[in-house]
Amino acid sequence: MKKIGLLFKVGVLIISTLTLFGCNGTPERSETIRFFVGSTNANLSHSIFLCELDPVGNSFAVIDSFAGVKAGSYLAFSPDQRYLFAISQEPWSQDPEDCTVASYSVEPGTLALKLINSQSSEGSDICHIYCSEKGDYIFVANYGNGYASALPVLENGEIAPANSVVIGEGSGPVESRQKGPHAHMVILDPGQNFLLVPDLGIDKVLIYAFDHETGTLVPNTAQPYFQLAPGSGPRHLAFHPDGKSLYIVNELNGTMTACSYNGADGTITELNTASTVEPSHTGMKYPAEVRVHPNGKYVYASTRGENSCITLFQINDNRSVTRLQVMEHVPNWPRDFNLDPSGQLMIVAGERSNDIRLYTINSENGMMEATDSRLKLPAPSSVLFAR
Repeated sequence: MKKIGLLFKVGVLIISTLTLFGCNGTPERSETIRFFVGSTNANLSHSIFLCELDPVGNSFAVIDSFAGVKAGSYLAFSPDQRYLFAISQEPWSQDPEDCTVASYSVEPGTLALKLINSQSSEGSDICHIYCSEKGDYIFVANYGNGYASALPVLENGEIAPANSVVIGEGSGPVESRQKGPHAHMVILDPGQNFLLVPDLGIDKVLIYAFDHETGTLVPNTAQPYFQLAPGSGPRHLAFHPDGKSLYIVNELNGTMTACSYNGADGTITELNTASTVEPSHTGMKYPAEVRVHPNGKYVYASTRGENSCITLFQINDNRSVTRLQVMEHVPNWPRDFNLDPSGQLMIVAGERSNDIRLYTINSENGMMEATDSRLKLPAPSSVLFAR
């Protein structure tokens, strides 16, 4: 086991008197839950952490940490979890040579990572990564210059150079953030036929047809992009489990947009848009992440700012959203959060409070409840559960 990077001493703060029972009367969970956390701290020698949660004692612990990338802020598994992919960058660097994507093999049992190789992301200020369901391609979003890239993955997990790079066109009304394209996420639709790229700089979700044989991306002829409100700044999106709707968080105007999705031709239609915060909210409001509950009834969004929060929305019968709960007093600057596969637990990563915290979820109504469990980590920015 490697020792945790000496540049940041990781402390463990724990304990809760709660015991994790399913809120709908399910038995106590006893299995240990393991997950990886990526950090934006560029001073760390090891910026990927393997952690575990003991649901009985509500205790977090760091099991290991891994080198090989700088500021490995976003992570993705291959479908079989034999490989883990991470982004690497010099923060805010505009030099494409400073932005790469790395591949690791995952040791069965221990989940220890071993670096395989890395490749250029073909852009600047890389911010997101996604692996196809076949495990044959990874896609990356480069915020700095707006490029989205498709890179083949070989059978041994090695990443090959990008064979398709695309970029949107335009700008937005928020001059400080929207002078040009800023791709912020990449994700294939459930059919794996179209790549969707929320672009914060041009208020669009770009839609590309993806050819699995050649690895090429071309603008979708039926709808090359979905237009959002001027100055909204779309950042991330999540699909409903049935693939017929999706939910977009908009960073610059603090909203969630619910949409219907047609997988046959890759087209998006807006249903409604709702604020991620209460009307009384003061200060900045920058949504960061969106997750749909496994039961398909609820969707959650994190909002960063002086008054950070996690917001619960109900998914209505027509797939529009209604805001139900705003959970305040969450970690500062919640860059990411994730729900465990059961949908009973949520781990929230506070990038500026340097900790992750545990919340329980009532699957009957989607409501969140804070626990006392937390773990000090340097600038946590993504949470990836292992099976």
